[in-house]
Amino acid sequence: MNSLDPTKPRSRTLAPVDVTTIQERVYQSIRLGLLKGEFLPGEQVTIRGLAEVLGTSPMPVREAVARLIAERAIEQSGPRTLRVAPYLATEHENYIRIRMQLEGYAAERAARARRTPTLIGELRRHNDAMSEAVEAGDFEAALAGNQAFHFELYGGAGYPQLLDIISTLWLRTGPIVASARRDKALFARLFRIGVRIHDDAIDAVAQRDGEAARWAVNLDIRSSHLAIRRFYKQSSDAASK
Repeated sequence: MNSLDPTKPRSRTLAPVDVTTIQERVYQSIRLGLLKGEFLPGEQVTIRGLAEVLGTSPMPVREAVARLIAERAIEQSGPRTLRVAPYLATEHENYIRIRMQLEGYAAERAARARRTPTLIGELRRHNDAMSEAVEAGDFEAALAGNQAFHFELYGGAGYPQLLDIISTLWLRTGPIVASARRDKALFARLFRIGVRIHDDAIDAVAQRDGEAARWAVNLDIRSSHLAIRRFYKQSSDAASK
């Protein structure tokens, strides 16, 4: 009998389509946007809007957003309304304290690691890019350079699990740092200070001085936090007048 007889059922040999890759890429893209400050605290977002920007269907975006809601980076503010987690002073203060402990430790471990020449070169490259972006008034590039610098440094600690935890914390604080770009003078001053502190961190890594690396990172986090806190207080005071 003809095996190609169209009336006879045939077994299929087509490979199943793996949709996890696109879902993961969408998730990582939105996540990176949060880390780099491409979203602002309290900003309204929609599944459809994100899908249009990413050039994909709503389904993988919906999956990605569900994961980010679980990570408390995005909130479900209504039946069909989503927003980036807003700035809450007390909550942000708590995140900063936790970040100082974890990121300070990561910087200390990175400084004491054996292989530092490549790390030092990458840190300088990211910091130079950040400095150039600040002077050019390119706030998006400055935020991206800052994020790249910190995660390059923390990656040098050699603890992927620690990097994952830090990354989750940045999801909740990255947009808050980005909000400073609404005040151009504040943003430029904040990031110029950051570049200088980064130089201190690089010197600490070059000298394998873990304590100095921890101190520099903690100073960077704390000084940024204080500036952001003043910014929000001034904005709140102005709005109440």
